[in-house]
Amino acid sequence: MEEELLALLGEYGLIEPAAENWGVLIQSFSAESFMEIHESGSSLPLIQLYWAGTSKSIQRDLEAVSVYAVGIGPYKKDVDAALVEAAHERCLAVHPYTVNTVEEMEELIALGVDGMFTNNPDLLDGVLGDAALSGEATAKQAAEAYRECAAGL
Repeated sequence: MEEELLALLGEYGLIEPAAENWGVLIQSFSAESFMEIHESGSSLPLIQLYWAGTSKSIQRDLEAVSVYAVGIGPYKKDVDAALVEAAHERCLAVHPYTVNTVEEMEELIALGVDGMFTNNPDLLDGVLGDAALSGEATAKQAAEAYRECAAGL
């Protein structure tokens, strides 16, 4: 599966834009698949997803995840300030899923998440207002922030 994914990304010219400016984020619950992609020498931005659990159980895994991923995707109810802080200490972005109400969006933004998976991007645009960036600008900004953070570790 990993080889097929890399081949398709290559076929459509998405590997370089993904690695450079995070034009594509790959998310998965499979750490094993991500390790294979990482060990292939790829610098694709990987977001390690987590099934519903607890902030503390996810925090215990962050050091290992930071070896191959640029971020984590916990279930929205598992995100708290301690998890966001612990992830950021390891240069990991936090992208909870699936955030579909204004109330959830506002709560998670207040906790300092870096992005979120939603079925309602129009609601998120409304919540962000003037602070909303285009998808391309946001991705580029996130990639630059990651590189700066990682250089400081």
